[in-house]
Amino acid sequence: MSARRLIDLGFAIFFIFSLLISEGWFGRVMVPVALIAYHFVKLRDLSGSIEFSFLLLFSITYPIFWLFSVLLGVDIHYLYWNVDSGFIAQAFSVQGLFLASLFLVMGSSRPLTVVDYRRHNSAVVFWSAILAMFVCLVIAARSIQGSIFEQSYDYELSGSSILFEYVLILILVAYCYSGEGVIRRRVLICAAAMFVITPLYFGKRLPASMVAFAILLLFLRPKNIRQVVLIFGAGFVVLSLLALFRVGDSGQSFAQVIFNISEDGSMRNNQGGVIYSSAVYMKLVHDGIFDAQFAISSMFNVALSIFLPSSMVDESAYINFAAMKHIPIPGNGGFPGVTFFVWGGVPGVVLAGALFGWVMRRSSRYPLLAVYGTFLFLTFPRWMAYNVNIMFKAGTLLLIAFILVRLVSAASKSTSRAVRR
Repeated sequence: MSARRLIDLGFAIFFIFSLLISEGWFGRVMVPVALIAYHFVKLRDLSGSIEFSFLLLFSITYPIFWLFSVLLGVDIHYLYWNVDSGFIAQAFSVQGLFLASLFLVMGSSRPLTVVDYRRHNSAVVFWSAILAMFVCLVIAARSIQGSIFEQSYDYELSGSSILFEYVLILILVAYCYSGEGVIRRRVLICAAAMFVITPLYFGKRLPASMVAFAILLLFLRPKNIRQVVLIFGAGFVVLSLLALFRVGDSGQSFAQVIFNISEDGSMRNNQGGVIYSSAVYMKLVHDGIFDAQFAISSMFNVALSIFLPSSMVDESAYINFAAMKHIPIPGNGGFPGVTFFVWGGVPGVVLAGALFGWVMRRSSRYPLLAVYGTFLFLTFPRWMAYNVNIMFKAGTLLLIAFILVRLVSAASKSTSRAVRR
């Protein structure tokens, strides 16, 4: 076993052990410090992967926020009184175990994305995807009332942002079938940019940031880890400044804005909300509310939600909604490792991490897995901070879309050859 895998295995064992000792100083400080250290180790090992560098920088902000809440003596969230630091330590432990399992299976191989593969040249597929993007933009814009000038980021009048996010499927299809022409590249960038501007106008930061991230990774691509850090830092500051709408007070200090600290001395949403929500899920598992029956129901309904609208599946498919019936949470979904812990305990976390590690490892051999891996990298702000449903629902729809496109493309080529004969 290589030294890199021994390190991954060592951290995995530590995180399993820390689930048993989560109280006191060890849980409050040592567990998040170990998680931060592991992130730095993987940032060094995977500095050649722009995608993983962004993902790890995003992920490391959570234990950093927790440590600053401890050092500054402020609550991690204004609803923090519903849980305690022990459940937060457990949440960090299962998240660390998920990442360690992923990297242990992935090994030293760098995951490939669609950028590493040759793009197909199909005018029909490309322009059909662009047309579908325009239709999605119109439908999504018409379904939302009000703008950011009429509401805050903490409150939305109505409307879903689902099309603003699922447009990433069309963006990937259009990219993979755009060929090498400059005109199509510029058209796709302009079409995608509309899905950055429009969601921001309606106060939808998350879908806007994911599409902007897609433009960055597909077309602009930072050259090294230093550029990645600068871009991530600038984006993080901008999104924190936009959170002033949520806080409702533009007179706060810069530190208070960055950490979303309100006047009552507690952090509000964003990182604080995700950490708190993750702790709530751990508490509900501890209290027996999220039991084996709930886990089976949740997984079954997540599978159903791939092909059915949310109104036709049980609320257990969305763990954050199910949790709200017992303990108030701000709507954030929590870490993916915590969701997999709800579904299957420690074995569930390890198996889930191993599965996605296998996807990353095999992306160098199977282009379809590279497509799915690219989608995971583009949408990690969603599945790392809200819920993992997009990994399965939109991810499955993405694979179906690519399979259908390939079948239609192959059939059209066969027909074309037959006509020529």
